[in-house]
Amino acid sequence: MKISILFVDDDKDVIDGYKRMLFSMKKYWDLYFAISSEEALNLMSENKIDVIISDMKMPGMDGTTLLGKVRELYPQILRIILSGHQDEIKIIRSTTLAHQFLLKPCDANQIKKVVENLYALRKNLENEKLLAIINGIGQLPTVPALYLELEQIMNHPDVSLERVSKLITRDPSITAKILQTVNSAFFGLPRRVTNLLEALSFLGTNTIKSIILYLETFSSMDLPPNAIEYYESIGNHSLLVAMIAKEIGKIEKCDKQMLDDIYIAGILHDIGKLILLQVPHYFDRMIALTSKYGRKPIELEYELLGVTHEWAGAYMLGIWGLPSSIVEVIGFHHQPSKIIANDFTALTAVHVANALSYYKEETFDEKKLDLDFDYLINLNLISKLELWWDSTKKFQESANE
Repeated sequence: MKISILFVDDDKDVIDGYKRMLFSMKKYWDLYFAISSEEALNLMSENKIDVIISDMKMPGMDGTTLLGKVRELYPQILRIILSGHQDEIKIIRSTTLAHQFLLKPCDANQIKKVVENLYALRKNLENEKLLAIINGIGQLPTVPALYLELEQIMNHPDVSLERVSKLITRDPSITAKILQTVNSAFFGLPRRVTNLLEALSFLGTNTIKSIILYLETFSSMDLPPNAIEYYESIGNHSLLVAMIAKEIGKIEKCDKQMLDDIYIAGILHDIGKLILLQVPHYFDRMIALTSKYGRKPIELEYELLGVTHEWAGAYMLGIWGLPSSIVEVIGFHHQPSKIIANDFTALTAVHVANALSYYKEETFDEKKLDLDFDYLINLNLISKLELWWDSTKKFQESANE
């Protein structure tokens, strides 16, 4: 099925440039073009649009107002901003108007890459029931602004910990949550950390950045009042999985990039559970069936909603433009054998860590682990399970203190 894309820009020359630049994609994409917000809204009312790519500065109804209306009327449409000004993108990132951002001048390859990644995501993960859930929720959350700002300054080769610390401390609540998190038993720091600069020195900017993404995302969602304890348990479990997975990665001598991927994937692996929590009455029904029949929540997800938290989380993070290596972990961390793999990856680490995080026995018995054994046998990793358990049970013990 073709993906349909609507381009909006009041400059006819720019629109004509898009038409020429993307002419070769017409057999793969349904392309629509509008030179005003009003024309764009008319096209959306008459056609099924998957992605809107809009300029910001337009006469009459500007891009900000247009995307606000798109978010309200067509929450399933993926919203991308194409702007010629970094300041505009910085401002718009502080809102929930866009899922991704492109900076002008933007060539055909950049647009193709973004759109094709989104299309691949939909092809692999989307189904009618997932769309219905997202539409019912109203809108997908957008990437947290502080995370994006950190991403931008950390790409600068001369960035200092002091500058990163100053940026984060502008948000007192996030600063307090970071200090609370890093002082938890999970991290096992040698002494209590009392300021953010110390936390950055101990844990590194990438770890702090992933914690911020986790904290901001979790705090941005509306949750049922009776689900707060469940929500907190997801957070604690996610931190535990991240720590175990990263330790497994160290044992396997993964490079720094993969260790960062492993940690952030561990932090975010259950983020889809928060999306499902926003479905009306789902939490109450899930808890009732879990209590009555002892069923696993992941079985009930599919039974009650026709989707799993894996799909929902991967879809959201894919829309945000997170690396495919991380999105893959979120989408398949319970069933990694659905991915063709020949080597140890972040998916391997998080899949095993997730199983180990629930293991409460004093002695090791691999049969009691909820693992995809076909996947691990294919990678010849079964023999390493006891070593991984023995090397990471300290995190489990810390979590129980």
